[in-house]
Amino acid sequence: MVTKDAFTDRRQALEDEFFHRVDERLIADMRAKKELETNRQQLAEVTGISDAHLIDELLAGGANAETVAALSLVPLVLVAWADGKMDPEERQPILAAAHEKGITEGTPAADLLEHWLSVKPKKKLALTWKHYITDLITRMSDESLLTLRADIMDRARAVANASGGVLGFVKTTIDERRVLSFLDEVLGREVALPRTPK
Repeated sequence: MVTKDAFTDRRQALEDEFFHRVDERLIADMRAKKELETNRQQLAEVTGISDAHLIDELLAGGANAETVAALSLVPLVLVAWADGKMDPEERQPILAAAHEKGITEGTPAADLLEHWLSVKPKKKLALTWKHYITDLITRMSDESLLTLRADIMDRARAVANASGGVLGFVKTTIDERRVLSFLDEVLGREVALPRTPK
C-alpha cells in the first residue's frame, strides 16, 4: 500500500522530472534562437545584406558567414547540373574557381561546395542565389557590376564548354544555354557603359 508520503514523493519526483525536461527544452530553444541570431548578424556583416527575409533564406539554404564564399560559385554549379548530371570535366573549372576564391579543403565553404557537386541542388538554390545577387548588385557601382558579370559569365561559359559537345562543334546544350540566359538576366541591371575617348 502506497502511503500518503510516498505518493507525495512520487508526485514531486514526476513534477521535478517534468519541469526538468521543460527547462532543458526551454534552454535548448533559447540557445538555438541565440545561435540563429548570431548567425544572422554574422551573415549580414559578411554580405552587407540588411534584408532579414533574405538573410533567413540564405541561412535556410545552408549559408552562413563561413560558407558565403561558396555562394559565388552557385552559377557554375547550376550550369554544371543543367543537363541533370555532373561531368568530371565540369567539376574541374568549378574547383579551380573555388581555389582562386580562397576556398580551401576542410572548410565549411568547401564542404558545402562538395555537397553541391555530389548531389544535384534543389531549384530553391537558384532562387536563393538570385535574391542574394539581386540585393548585392543594387549596391554596386556600374564598374563593379560589369566586372562581376564578366567574371561570373566567363566562368559559367567555361563550365558549359568543359564537357563534350556535339561532334566537337556545339559545346553547350540547350539546358546549359537556358541556365546561362537565366544568369545573364539576373545580372542584367542596366549600367552606364564607360565613354570611349574621342
